[in-house]
Amino acid sequence: MSVLVRAHPSRRSGTIRTWGAAMTLAVVASACGNPTGGEVSLEPHTAPGQPAGTMLLATGTDFAAIVQRVQEAISETGGSVTTVVDHAADARAAGVAIPPSTLVIGGSPAAQLPLLRIDQRAGADLPQRYLVRQGSDGSVSLTVDSADYVAAVAGVSDPGARNALRDSTAAVLGEAVPGTPVPVPSPLVGVTPSNYLLTVVGSASVPTTVDRLRRGADRRPTRSVATVDLAAGSADPGPAIRPTSVVLASDAQAEAPLLAAAPSIGLDLPLRFVVWLDDQNRTQIGHPDVRRIAARHGVAVDDPNIAQLAADADRLSRLAAGIA
Repeated sequence: MSVLVRAHPSRRSGTIRTWGAAMTLAVVASACGNPTGGEVSLEPHTAPGQPAGTMLLATGTDFAAIVQRVQEAISETGGSVTTVVDHAADARAAGVAIPPSTLVIGGSPAAQLPLLRIDQRAGADLPQRYLVRQGSDGSVSLTVDSADYVAAVAGVSDPGARNALRDSTAAVLGEAVPGTPVPVPSPLVGVTPSNYLLTVVGSASVPTTVDRLRRGADRRPTRSVATVDLAAGSADPGPAIRPTSVVLASDAQAEAPLLAAAPSIGLDLPLRFVVWLDDQNRTQIGHPDVRRIAARHGVAVDDPNIAQLAADADRLSRLAAGIA
């Protein structure tokens, strides 16, 4: 039984199900997935290949060039690149061949702060993630979460708090694919903070908890990918946010079949954990419910690879909290 104590208002290998926009997938929650019991309603994405709350942009056929341009665009618009995840290379190392797929993670720290100052749980979806992938016809697309999506899953209702992230994302897209209008985001079908973020209270400071999480992630079958201090420099200009960090961890063996079956899921992989000091001076560890990630990309929530990633996330959360 999981020790995850709170769900924030947020397994057949390679199985894909295409869901209609009006259909709701009801999953009877186990103690691991939903500590409150009852049913969890998971809404699917709205169109094949484009999850709810994303912007999708056609970029031509030069995959390597657009990956490079996205990185340059992040830097040219005042941001920094946190890490670049080569999903295809990781899948290949796991024995699975997929078309080119690369996730570029990064952005402007200043653009993140309005959301983080309202709710540090927004850090679960920051910095921004830009997925570049090649289709079977050779065409290359670029997908990114909209600022509205990041705000929605964090439960931030203030429209003004999204503006900086929205403008920063649009600027990156404009630099990466010049001359192409910024696309309208897909609808937020089923997107809600309810049961999105699974959290547990830790027993140590944020730095110690982050260190535990990183060390735990480097035990097979997972590996740590990157760590980001979202609070760094937040006092210039102030006010500073409380300590908040993000840790990324990958399980390539579980991720590879999912990427092969549902390429858009590369936007939400690898696993990510937000660690923050709350307003009661408690260290919190949270991660998006992997079942909701699955539903967002049209993957069956009972896929065994989803179950594996959920188990990984639970294990790492408990290790970080000091209660494993």
